Amino acid sequence: MVALEVLLTLLRELLRALTTPLRLAAYLPRRHHWRAVAREVLDAAAHEPPLATEAALHEFFARRRPDRGALPHLFVSAGEASGEGHAARLVRALTPGPRVTAFGGPPLAAAGAELRFPLSEHAVMGVAGVLRQLPLIVRAFASYLRLLRDDPPDLVLLVDYPGLHVVMAKAARRRRIPVLHYVAPQYWAWGPWRMRRYRRAVDATLTILPFETAFFRRCRVPAVYIGHPLLDELVQQPPDPDAVAAVRRRRTLVLLPGSRRAEITANLPGMLRIADGLRRLDPDLRCVVPHTDPRRTPLVQELLQAHGAQDVEHHAGDLGPWLQGAHLIVAKSGTGSLAACLSGNPVVVVYRLRSLLATLGYHNVLSVPWVAAANLVAGRAIVPEHVFHGEAGWQRVLADAERLWQDAAARAAAQTGLAEVRQRLGAPGATARTAAIVRRFLAGATPP
Repeated sequence: MVALEVLLTLLRELLRALTTPLRLAAYLPRRHHWRAVAREVLDAAAHEPPLATEAALHEFFARRRPDRGALPHLFVSAGEASGEGHAARLVRALTPGPRVTAFGGPPLAAAGAELRFPLSEHAVMGVAGVLRQLPLIVRAFASYLRLLRDDPPDLVLLVDYPGLHVVMAKAARRRRIPVLHYVAPQYWAWGPWRMRRYRRAVDATLTILPFETAFFRRCRVPAVYIGHPLLDELVQQPPDPDAVAAVRRRRTLVLLPGSRRAEITANLPGMLRIADGLRRLDPDLRCVVPHTDPRRTPLVQELLQAHGAQDVEHHAGDLGPWLQGAHLIVAKSGTGSLAACLSGNPVVVVYRLRSLLATLGYHNVLSVPWVAAANLVAGRAIVPEHVFHGEAGWQRVLADAERLWQDAAARAAAQTGLAEVRQRLGAPGATARTAAIVRRFLAGATPP
């Protein structure tokens, strides 16, 4: 039966992929409606506190299954590194607590989960990535189905990674197993037409940006804003003040080209041209490419050498001192750019489109006016952002970088706006809030 369900699911997902152009064509006439919805949600969120959690949780808590034993069983899945960090912190926060089985990697195992499949060690993105890793994805899904059959959990908690996780959520819902999604997908930006399927797959979703909650609730998905996990990291692992002071001794440009190999390859050469341009203004400039993943060190060093950037430093390890001490940060849009913005120092955000098809998608599919999380949270352009295809866009990036490097008034305005963004995100405690929801659910309690 497991093999048959895997086959049927694979055929169904293949059919969905083949009909994507049709669904996209059906969406295009309504894109102005979704852009109006997004604008309305962003404007409201910029002037109101995040929506309260209590009412949205009642429907989710009603899905609780009858007790099957003294020790509840929680299944957690994380498909890539950042999601696994959130998941591992959550498992530690639940200890002592439920029995936890997981798909992920070593951090989840170290946190105390029983690892059933090393999913996060084989993270994939994009259609080409899925096709290359299809045998592994099939094995992971089959392993998951056997778990649901032989050792059904009381709650399935899926962290980010919506592609495979939505398929896994639907399989759990067919078996009446409750599903909670931690880190809601960014369908409000790239795929509002997917909301109907998402609504049928999950029982509730936990959002990490304040405006997301209203969007999901408008689409009848129970949603709760639990805060951003990055705030937890800043409180739990604050940068060493001496290290920050050491960075500030010279005006430092920090480059964050992304975490994935393809992102680094696409962004770092252009960012090095930004460094060259700024060095003409400030010959004493220090340029650093910090990275948390030591596996990327050979690639970064290879690119630095290939572009003659011997005076650009590369450091693997904690980003905190570099972000807190930077004079300016140029960051690829994503979690890293929000971390940069939370440092309070001026940031320029870039998102380089890799093909003409992606460019068409950006201009015709994107439903929000910005891609940078800081701008979305503020409801206005707090940081300059540049989305472009080809090489010409880097010149516009350089113009904003030069302005923020030397214009004191522009720097002060940026820092004021970034302080507003951090305040808007609220207090730390996303992990603790999520743990409280999970613990109460498994204990059979009512929502807080």
